Order: sequence, then structure tokens, then C-alpha cells
Amino acid sequence: MLQEISPITDKISGFAIKNPFQTTLGRSILEHGISMISTIGFEEFTFKKLGNEIGSPEASIYRYFENKHTYLLYITALYWGMIDETCHYIMNSEEPQVQKALSIIDLLCNPPKIMISNITIDGSMMYRIVMSESVKTFMTKHVDKDNSKGAFSTLKSVTQHLSYIISTVNPMCQYPRALASTIIEMSMFQRYFYEHLPSMTDIGKRKSMSDDLKELMIGMMYAGQHQMI
Repeated sequence: MLQEISPITDKISGFAIKNPFQTTLGRSILEHGISMISTIGFEEFTFKKLGNEIGSPEASIYRYFENKHTYLLYITALYWGMIDETCHYIMNSEEPQVQKALSIIDLLCNPPKIMISNITIDGSMMYRIVMSESVKTFMTKHVDKDNSKGAFSTLKSVTQHLSYIISTVNPMCQYPRALASTIIEMSMFQRYFYEHLPSMTDIGKRKSMSDDLKELMIGMMYAGQHQMI
């Protein structure tokens, strides 16, 4: 799948000093940094280690990103931007609304490999970063400042798509946005629990992890119909 990257990078440009897709070094910083974080984790990741990996001085990375927090913000926003662009395609298709909902849920559970700017970024590596590290982007003291700069605009757009679909297939739902954000969160956390804290989930005990997760998410779409007395 060839992904047009410019609409996405325009939305998240506030978190890069220089657009990394415009140079060979910038693309290397992204490609190898994503691979490194998905392997060793954000805590162990440093620009010094990344510089050694790509054979470039640590200082050269700071010409693109202010610090590793903004680098993580950029990666997660890029991921959700790619998901959002695919959601736009799904929403504009002629498929029935229920099929659109299933397609978006399948996308949330099975991110594709995507070619952008002549480099192939494995969607599963980006998904792993989002699953394991994205909480570090918004559980911070400066989340409001990051939000005002558009850090979560692509994630919010995906939430809006799913919220609209939920309202369509489940018009009795009183909390479509809350339910949409819960389903998106579920797509990350339940997989994380399955891999690391299995006693906190039932996912993967009936069918495959992916099939159980999709079944749970589909069931959740029809929740939120009744008020508690």
C-alpha cells in the first residue's frame, strides 16, 4: 500500500523541527528509530543510540527533533495519521455502514505494511510502539500544551470516524464518542495484557488473540444503549 504522506506530515509538523521525510538522513532517523523503540522500548531509547545505529552524530538528530518526547509524539501521530487516511477511504466507500465498521475494527487490530516516501515502515512495529508507549504521550503534565499544538489531531480524527459509525449502526447509543475512544484504547491495551498481563484479559482463550479482540470490539459497538437506574 502506497501512502501519500504530505497531508499527514502537515498535521503533525509542529513536532519536528525539520520534516524528516525531506532528506535521506531524516528518513533514516524515522525508519531506524521506529525499529529501535519497538525492540528495546522507549525508556532505553536515546538519540545517542540512534545516532550510533545510523552512523550519524547525535547532534544531527536534534536538527529534526527537540527531544525524544517530541520524537515519540511524532511517531504516534504519524501512525494514527496513516490509520486516519485509510479510515477516510473506508468512510467514502460504497460499503454498507456495518461493513465500514468491521473494516475500521479490522484496521485497528491488523495494521498494514505501508510504503511512505520510498521507505517501508512496518505497521506492526508502529502498532507495537503505540500499544506499549503511547500512554507516555498524553499522561504528562504538558498534555494540554501538546494537544493545543495538534499532537492528537490524527487520533481524534480516527475516533470521530468510529464514533460516527457507532451512531449509525447503533443509533440508541448515548455515548458514541466515549465508546469509540474506549474501543480504540481496547485495541491497544487488551493486546498488551494478552502479551504481558494475561490474567487481566480473556482475549486469546477462545480463538486467536486477533479474532477474540475483534469479536469483543464488535460487541462493544452495540453497548451504551441503556441508562443505569
